[in-house]
Amino acid sequence: MGTLDQPPPTNPQEPRQRSGCVTAIMLTLGIILLLPGLMCAVLIVAAGDSGRDPFTPVVMFIALGGVALIVWALSRK
Repeated sequence: MGTLDQPPPTNPQEPRQRSGCVTAIMLTLGIILLLPGLMCAVLIVAAGDSGRDPFTPVVMFIALGGVALIVWALSRK
């Protein structure tokens, strides 16, 4: 028979370390994805266009993905 007087051993889980390499890769990819959206916005403002080109929403969604990737990389713990 075992003794019930001893509490079970505890394994404190250490917080996971953030990998600097993965964070740098995510930031780099996020910036690369962000650049087409910024260039598209600059061209819309410079040309005085209303952005009715069919590719504008696609490019903006790609840029939004870049922003999301940057935010995710910086908020990872």
